[in-house]
Amino acid sequence: MNYDEKEKSIEEMSENEIDPRLRFDAFMGGVKDGGLRSVTSINLLVSYLVANMSGKVTAAVITQAMAEGELANHFEVTNAIANLQKSGVIIADENGALSLTTDTKADIELIEKDLPYTVRERSIHLCQKIMAKETYRRENLAEIVKTDDAYTVMLGIGDNRRQYMRLNLFAASMDQAEMIKEKFISNPAKVYQTLIDAIFANEE
Repeated sequence: MNYDEKEKSIEEMSENEIDPRLRFDAFMGGVKDGGLRSVTSINLLVSYLVANMSGKVTAAVITQAMAEGELANHFEVTNAIANLQKSGVIIADENGALSLTTDTKADIELIEKDLPYTVRERSIHLCQKIMAKETYRRENLAEIVKTDDAYTVMLGIGDNRRQYMRLNLFAASMDQAEMIKEKFISNPAKVYQTLIDAIFANEE
């Protein structure tokens, strides 16, 4: 193919073919409108998340966040993380926390410009939410105990020195018990604060 033929071929290309970020080559199962539709964009988003939450976020958190936000296909995100690790762009420590290698940190400003603001902000928020929830799950009591004809959900807030709250709630079914447990784990501090506010409000 001579130069003129190459030039003509380029002119006839669609925008999707020219810009790899616009090639819709990623699986779209579980992705809503506005989600990432190209493998390149998913790689960029994973790199962006690792850069902004360096040493804190794991592959599991990123994958869960993308699935919950319907921002990218689960398989594509998992594949992107594996490929980025294999190519040496990101590394994992002994706890699975991801970080960028020194050679790639300088490219983050460029990555930010290549991703929609809403996608960046929502992905960070979802990762932080999932990480907070996991911390709450480790540090606070939330257990379900089967009784004769129902369930008791045992909830507690405390630290190594003392317990600030211990609360047992009745649940008629396992589904109801699980719902109570997950709602509590999502934000135990809010539950505690709401209860305290309600108690002291009765003094008026």
